[in-house]
Amino acid sequence: MRVIVNGMPVLRQRTGIGQYSSYLLRALAAVGRLEEIGVFDGRRVQSLPEFDRHCQVRPMRWPGWLQRCARHATYPLRRAVDAWHAARLQRQTASGRWTLYHETCYVAPRCGLPLVVTVHDLCHVRFPQFVPSARRRWLELRLAETLRRASAVLADSHFTRRELLHFYPWLDAQRVLVAHLGVDRQQFRPRAREEISQLRRRYCLPPRFILYTGTLEPRKNLQGLLEAYCMLRPGVQREYPLVLAGALGWHDGVFRSRLHKLRDQGMLRELGYVPQSQLGPLMAAATVFCFPSLYEGFGLPPLEAASCGTPVLCSHTASLPEVMGDAAWYVDPLSPGAIATSLERLLDDPALRATLRERGLALAGQYTWEACAQQTLKAYRAAA
Repeated sequence: MRVIVNGMPVLRQRTGIGQYSSYLLRALAAVGRLEEIGVFDGRRVQSLPEFDRHCQVRPMRWPGWLQRCARHATYPLRRAVDAWHAARLQRQTASGRWTLYHETCYVAPRCGLPLVVTVHDLCHVRFPQFVPSARRRWLELRLAETLRRASAVLADSHFTRRELLHFYPWLDAQRVLVAHLGVDRQQFRPRAREEISQLRRRYCLPPRFILYTGTLEPRKNLQGLLEAYCMLRPGVQREYPLVLAGALGWHDGVFRSRLHKLRDQGMLRELGYVPQSQLGPLMAAATVFCFPSLYEGFGLPPLEAASCGTPVLCSHTASLPEVMGDAAWYVDPLSPGAIATSLERLLDDPALRATLRERGLALAGQYTWEACAQQTLKAYRAAA
């Protein structure tokens, strides 16, 4: 079986789908069940080693202004880019050597090959107010068409699979498979004291802090987290500053005023986008990881934090209870007061933090990229 995987998300600033695509490609190669893996970079299909060399020697990273433009690209422009990608892909697959195409990011260009598509969540349906209007319209008009063409559909969680079957009831349930994401245990692991000290010096971080990582946008409930943090006792705020690590996302005006207020008071540190190589040490250095997101199709950051030995507080909504099991302290994301109370409970109770740490380390070992690749291969076999 010779498979082409969409590698374009890997070439952007790495967030969730980029990380998924990158780790999946590596895991598929490591499993060794495929005759050949091709990676489509938007222009041509490369071998996986060639694609890796290209990323290392001449990485393509979109500047922030270009990413913002892409988020708000109009439907005609997105359609034109999609048509260009389809033409390039069809030219690359005309020889007939390839077995199928795997779209890792919702909407697939037409190329004449059997199609496997990964759907990470349905936020544009559940919370349309949290998705830029141009992207929302694109998904509304094109995702159903992609799902109809797909021979197999992959969901990151059983929660997302249920969402797919609920909103697209004409889907054949047997074609919708679940492939849980994995954790890179080399990158996300407990760290030695000296390594954590180096990380603190690098980012000028205090000995203890509350951490959030991810894109700063309303869907992640930054507005609720900031409001909850303002409710903490002053002594807790002084001892445990709030550290935000992530690129500024869409519609940040919802919480910008609170950001400014906490920053002016010296209670908030904004690190911006943190490279993948630094995320593990950063998570390991935190006292508590707080992730009160309103909607997740999987929720990789809390699992990665747990793998670093950091106690996790997260929402009791969407996929998070499925993924985190008994290894997190759950909270209603719509109640800033509950978030604040839970944070103070965790910060005041070392024994509770120790329990969550042990549970988190045990849980993280159950999620591997090899298992994700094996489930993905099942979808390939069903589609071929």
